[in-house]
Amino acid sequence: MKKKITNNWDLKLLALLFSVLLWLIVVNIDDPVKTVMFSGVEVKILNGNELEAQGQVYEILEDTGVVNVTVKGRRSIVEDIAKENIKAVADMRDLTSMDTISIKVSSNKYANEIDDIKCDIDNVKLNIEKLKKIQKPIHVDVTGDPENGYILGSLTTNMNQVYIEGPESLVDTIAEAKAQLQVDNVMNNVSSSIPIKLYDAEGKVVDDERLSMNVEHVSVNQEVLLTKKVPIHYEIQGEPAEGYAATGEVTCNVEEVLIAGRKSIVEKYEAIEIPSTELDLSGTTADLTVVVDLEEFLPNYISLANPNDEGRATIKIFVEPEEIIEISFSKDDIVVEGVPEGYVAEVLTDGNYVTNEETRLKVYGLDTILSKINQNNIKLKLDFAAYMQERDMSTPNTGIYYLIPDFGLPEGAYIKDNFQVPVRTTKN
Repeated sequence: MKKKITNNWDLKLLALLFSVLLWLIVVNIDDPVKTVMFSGVEVKILNGNELEAQGQVYEILEDTGVVNVTVKGRRSIVEDIAKENIKAVADMRDLTSMDTISIKVSSNKYANEIDDIKCDIDNVKLNIEKLKKIQKPIHVDVTGDPENGYILGSLTTNMNQVYIEGPESLVDTIAEAKAQLQVDNVMNNVSSSIPIKLYDAEGKVVDDERLSMNVEHVSVNQEVLLTKKVPIHYEIQGEPAEGYAATGEVTCNVEEVLIAGRKSIVEKYEAIEIPSTELDLSGTTADLTVVVDLEEFLPNYISLANPNDEGRATIKIFVEPEEIIEISFSKDDIVVEGVPEGYVAEVLTDGNYVTNEETRLKVYGLDTILSKINQNNIKLKLDFAAYMQERDMSTPNTGIYYLIPDFGLPEGAYIKDNFQVPVRTTKN
């Protein structure tokens, strides 16, 4: 029996080797070894938060954060592996002094049946720098113009500061934070939530995923106001010092102004009224010039549309010394009017103002007014009808009445002497 086993052992070994070789040939023909490449596999950084906890931040350089992975193994295995099964990781705890981390690749499928797996890059290259946080005011740029007849009023936001965090070198390039609001042809208030953008010193947008902000949008409310032109009205009180008078000439450097405000209020508002307390001539001996802040006399919810140009009005009231002229009259120059029918009125002398001789009186006023008086045609009028009406008299009694004479002087001319003319009434 032993002889049978050992007989022709060399032929039997050869047959065994042939059988193995044949099996290998059959297997490789049916399920050959194959190499498959998976492109664009992103490298996951592990424990990156430990670097951030130290106040540092990293940036992956030279596209070393994406690798191409080749997997070698039997065709039935590798063809059943998808890109999602390939994992590439770099652990921040393995960081070298050259700021590189070795990349490790694996498959979460058929891990023990793969002949070989590797990537085309050995290390992730990093740029590590200080993490910096800054605060910037939010500037809102309003672009466009509202509808004709409207202007922009106040602008309010729900916040005025933004906190920005990122790599120091990148954060240092940020000059301002801005948000843009469009108001073309608007007639009503505009409320909107608009994105905040970062800009460098040259006005270019700084848009980098390594930057973070505590808020991405700002809520804005832009007031839109109706405008309208209104005149300035004013009143004057008081009298200049004795011997002086207002000429009646008043100048104002602003005749009308453009106001702005809520539509419902502006449409009903007609004029800016300057009260007489602002223009008081009492005791003045020269021209009175008053500068008025117009904003003070506007109602709530109305303002000046151009306060820098029209915010103040300069009002000038002209005052001049009075002149004196003399007029003369006699008893015969006094005329009684309005005497009831059936009665006659006779002017009596009073021994002072009314005499049978010529009486002279001083008339005061500005030269421009006194020049209108014809001293050669002075007539004193006594209005008996008006006298009776003031006293609710239907008919006069026979007797003497004292009437204030009307000299027919132009407005602004006056006589200081206060006298009355005696008149006797009798029935016909």
